[in-house]
Amino acid sequence: MERRALGLAIPLIAAIGCAPTQTAAPAASVPMSPATPSANGTGPVSPLPPGPREHPELNEHFKAEQVSGSIALFDSADNSLSCSDVSLCKKATIPASTFKIANSMIALETGVVDDAETVLPWDGKKYPVEEWNRNNTLRSAIRVSCVPCYQAIARKVGEERMKDWVTKLDYGNHDIAGPVDQFWLNGGLRISPLQQIDFLRRFDAGQLPISKRTAETVRDIITLDVGQNHVLRGKTGLNQPPDFPELAAWFVGWLELGERRVFFATLINAHAKDVDVKPARRKVTERVLRALKLLPADATHAISD
Repeated sequence: MERRALGLAIPLIAAIGCAPTQTAAPAASVPMSPATPSANGTGPVSPLPPGPREHPELNEHFKAEQVSGSIALFDSADNSLSCSDVSLCKKATIPASTFKIANSMIALETGVVDDAETVLPWDGKKYPVEEWNRNNTLRSAIRVSCVPCYQAIARKVGEERMKDWVTKLDYGNHDIAGPVDQFWLNGGLRISPLQQIDFLRRFDAGQLPISKRTAETVRDIITLDVGQNHVLRGKTGLNQPPDFPELAAWFVGWLELGERRVFFATLINAHAKDVDVKPARRKVTERVLRALKLLPADATHAISD
């Protein structure tokens, strides 16, 4: 497999037209927090480079799916940080279900769940996603992105412990304003693509204040694809009007190529009429990774998860 540094691998691609997209309203960015040592790590992860390189040619892959937004990439091969649009990569928005990564850590650390196979009972209510209308485990709940499952977890954790853990994990702006089972969906929590990468880097490097067992469990349940020479881990998220003022369709995670790591945070904030953003989140990301010759041929194609 070809393993070139990200900064050298990005091809120059001519822009093409696409169907009109809706424009998301601008929002203030949230500054990055410095990396800090954790209880189970060997030292802090080096901070992200202060000035991401902008690569607007990556927008071609958004246009191919008739969506718009941004993608942030960090390549450990040369410690390069790249963004398709630097201003959008710094813009913070609601994390939606990408917070399930942190929420899983908190559930395990507080003892609300014991392990990946802990049963999360269905509450008997009818939900629009059929997979939510049954008992789940932590493993299956994150796979089907079971919102009521994680809302029940958050209620058991409670506001005080949740606030403490969101702060200890240094997740986004630390703001859990709103009901404890809503703050990552329509409450005060905000995170930018660059902050998503910062959080995931600290997670992968063992620099979060969580046990090794918790880290291994969460790493396992967010594994999406394993090939001969790669592992893909990640989580999607989606909030859209009328539940949220603007579209926030996420796919965040990282690609493991041996010791090399390529972290990504894709955020779609607008789309052409009749476009389903659920599969588009991962399709855009895979287009970028394949164009950079990072995602191998044996990797699975995008799915709607």
